Amino acid sequence: MPETVVSIDIGSSSMKAAAIGLSGQLLARARRRLPTGDASRAAADWPGCLKALLQDLSDQDGTLDVAALCISGNGPTLVGGDDAATLLWNAPVAGDGNSASLFIPRIVEFKRRHPDSWQKSRSIYSGPEYLIHELTGADLTILPEERYATAYWTAEALLDAGFTEEEARKLPPFAKPGSKAGCTKDRIAPIVGSGVPVYCGAPDFISALVGTNCLEPGQLCDRAGSSEGINFCSDVPLEGTGIRTLPSVVPGLWNASVLLPESGSRFSRFKEQVEQDFGSTLTYEELVFMCIHNPSQEAIIDQGKYLMLQTAMQVRDSLKVLLSLAAEKNQMIPDRMTVTGGQAANDEWNQMKSNVTGMAILVPECSDAELLGDAVFAFTGMGLFPTVQEGAKALHSIAKCFEPEAF
Repeated sequence: MPETVVSIDIGSSSMKAAAIGLSGQLLARARRRLPTGDASRAAADWPGCLKALLQDLSDQDGTLDVAALCISGNGPTLVGGDDAATLLWNAPVAGDGNSASLFIPRIVEFKRRHPDSWQKSRSIYSGPEYLIHELTGADLTILPEERYATAYWTAEALLDAGFTEEEARKLPPFAKPGSKAGCTKDRIAPIVGSGVPVYCGAPDFISALVGTNCLEPGQLCDRAGSSEGINFCSDVPLEGTGIRTLPSVVPGLWNASVLLPESGSRFSRFKEQVEQDFGSTLTYEELVFMCIHNPSQEAIIDQGKYLMLQTAMQVRDSLKVLLSLAAEKNQMIPDRMTVTGGQAANDEWNQMKSNVTGMAILVPECSDAELLGDAVFAFTGMGLFPTVQEGAKALHSIAKCFEPEAF
């Protein structure tokens, strides 16, 4: 049996994939931008994007002889199985944030926005589960851990929200991360072929925590993408203003997080503005260098440095809140934090973040931690690791460490 997993993660603006070996080595990696057209049918583009990504991986890795696929994605996105009608995770929804369930207010909104899809679809899927269904025909909902049931839905909660028993059956039954969903069909994954097992990943933030090995009390992870989440693993729940505490994928542990909305999106918009003013395209590395050193002496570039510092200070302030609560609960207080996502690829940004927070910043070998987390789930589901924790320890490794400097 080949010991290679293809991991796929559905993001807000792109889809990523990687071929990952049993020791955690990246054999091939690819990313494709998702179309920015009709967000109400965003999921209709996912199967085609997946085909292209698999071809990209095959071009890099030859035969792409894989043991399994594993899929994660953003949530709580909802997709109608009949026509790919989509309600993305970041669409504004009445009552969102005021309910114990992350999903029920969005299910209500999906039914309101997409009445035809709701009526015709036998199943309503979350994001990665829709792509799993397209690959295998399986109907399921990935529940990260049993304690997540109230954050998803229960039969009683759905009835209380006004759904009938027949409507509640549109939501597929729960399955565990790492469980086998089914096998591929040629029409969706011709490069891989039919009969390849497909394993359940998790919501992308769960996969990222697994991929950074943030699965023991005292571990910190900065998941930096379009938005940014500072995550702390504990053996007791932490409660405080602005903190969302959810169960860890590991029974008995918890993850407390502070969300920084649009931290990455703001910098992306700033990049577009600079490119428009300068009349040329810049890489993120070039722009970050300009913001820190300002070789052009342009005022707009100073705005970028302020934006970066502002983000780093928000991270610092979030850490103060989290670690203060952790100290009250007698949790181990770390002096280092793993960073994943787009910012992890930039050394100067990481050094700035280390300087401002006073934390050592660790950059993993696989900066797209969701993909490594998916590989952990698949290898564990295949029986090659006894637990997700053991798999994460075995596959996760650190490529760089940035220590705080005086400035």
